[in-house]
Amino acid sequence: MNKISCILIALFAVLGGTFAACVPGYSQIGDKCYTVPGLPRRFDYWSSNELCSVAKGDLFHVQNITQWEELNTFLVGLGYYDTYWTGVAAEGHPGLWVVRSTGYELIPEAVEFKAGSPSNTATNLCLAIEYQAALGRYQWVDYPCSDEYVIVCEYRTC
Repeated sequence: MNKISCILIALFAVLGGTFAACVPGYSQIGDKCYTVPGLPRRFDYWSSNELCSVAKGDLFHVQNITQWEELNTFLVGLGYYDTYWTGVAAEGHPGLWVVRSTGYELIPEAVEFKAGSPSNTATNLCLAIEYQAALGRYQWVDYPCSDEYVIVCEYRTC
């Protein structure tokens, strides 16, 4: 996306009273845009990143609890209760969770981990969200990056 397009999108978003200007195929959830490409197909973590990149996005991440609650509500509303990859993986050593699209550490207060997660083992280096039927919501878990799950892409902003 060129610089002028980014400026125009930002200007329209501000004038329209919203911060997200979603492109076709993406849904506005709060102040971000998401899509669930390939549902119900499953992909390993690295293939998921590539698929999101083709869709001009990245695997999703959240920056605060409000974004997490909004996305959680959206995914529960889809009615497809599965495990989804996130855009967060261990960098350097288990337990150092980094948002791959930004290079910043995951904000632990912005997510809701399942009891016992993350395990911070040398084999579980990628974070996913998993539906908890007893709770009626998703929670964050760590799994091997080679596992195959559904994906949620977040539109890559300027």
